[in-house]
Amino acid sequence: MYRLIDLTRAHAGTEGAILEAFNAAHEGPPPTKTEYIVVPGQARPAGTDGHIWTELPGTVDDAAVTAAVHERVGQAQKSGVAIAVASFRGSVKSVAEMLATIHGGVEFIHLGTFAPPTAGGERLDWDDGWMKREDAVNTLVHAIGAASGQSRMTDLRKHLSARDPRFQKQVGTFTARPKFMSTLVSLAEERGLVAVVPTANGDNNPQIALTAAGYSRLAPASPAAPADTPAPAPAVSPNGHEPRSLSHLCVDVLRQNNMGPFQELRQDIYRELERLVEDKSRTPDQLIRDAVHAVRDRTQDAPSKSGKRFPWSRIRAFLTRLTRQVPVFLSGGEPVAVSLGNNGTVVDGLADDWWRMLDGELICYVLGKGVTITQYDYEELAGALYNSRSTASYDKVQEVVDYLARASRITEAPDDVMRIVLAGPPLSDDGTPPPGG
Repeated sequence: MYRLIDLTRAHAGTEGAILEAFNAAHEGPPPTKTEYIVVPGQARPAGTDGHIWTELPGTVDDAAVTAAVHERVGQAQKSGVAIAVASFRGSVKSVAEMLATIHGGVEFIHLGTFAPPTAGGERLDWDDGWMKREDAVNTLVHAIGAASGQSRMTDLRKHLSARDPRFQKQVGTFTARPKFMSTLVSLAEERGLVAVVPTANGDNNPQIALTAAGYSRLAPASPAAPADTPAPAPAVSPNGHEPRSLSHLCVDVLRQNNMGPFQELRQDIYRELERLVEDKSRTPDQLIRDAVHAVRDRTQDAPSKSGKRFPWSRIRAFLTRLTRQVPVFLSGGEPVAVSLGNNGTVVDGLADDWWRMLDGELICYVLGKGVTITQYDYEELAGALYNSRSTASYDKVQEVVDYLARASRITEAPDDVMRIVLAGPPLSDDGTPPPGG
């Protein structure tokens, strides 16, 4: 077995305890090769001298670590050995699970389970000489605002560094001190600007979301905080507006092409379809009609979160189009969709992975329209498809992407292993495969 352990997120001084707990939990024959990925200058615990240590140069972020993991696993897979990848990073988990889906033989282990507990409330003494805390908090608020108002803790440094390079983690500087990021979040939380929403299963990677007070600081009329070293202005697009996040970009593409996604209702309608199909008494058109009506009646035709009435006829048309592109309704085991030729055909079942097929079609549509999506972007996809970046929504995106990979609908770009591309020809302007495709 080849074992790859990413220690880049381990707090300084905890590496030995983490490895001791990790090794105690994994009995059996020792691995034939063990490799560690670390930040420059990271301590090497006793008993690991015969192992491989790979120091990543420069700024160690998600992109650098996942690229290194992908390269090492790809090399190990050539020898046909079983592979175990251990890390604190959700991005590494995504890469490992994607590789397991495509090639097999890769197991992911979350190192958070083996990290020693820290003292409650303990945090770093902030260095106002590096940057005044009010300036740092304001930068944090604007960085989260540019990320659609919320971010996983592990993504904060990426968002902050994009606004101000001083937030990059450099060995020997204040930004590399343990608890730097959690201390900054605590300062913002004390001021009522952010809320910390823990994730499940001990992931140690909560969502950091702006509060109403935090959003108020993003308003143009908000007075700038006094600063000896002000944070740089936010990046803007050529037309002077804030750049759209990937989540918003995906939703824009889908809406402009009448492809939903109707995040507030789509999942409820899916559940109604699954319930009503058990009656085995409706044609595809009747099934969609009754599922949409059931959700409308149950919500008492309440307005959306934006205050607007839902366009129920457009929702029905969207589902008709989607289920024509991906026939998930079955009659006698054969696919059937809304059409003039099968108005009397009754739906008596749903295809395996049917909801993944439908949601996957939305991802494929966006890819076909030229939107760049990478294996780092599952939270952005969760925001676009499910209007949530919760752990549950992230996991649903993972399921959909895994399905698309198994079905050979998507693959890795030849020139960029982390970029997701369509495996087949791109979609035409109306969202259908080109003639002969």
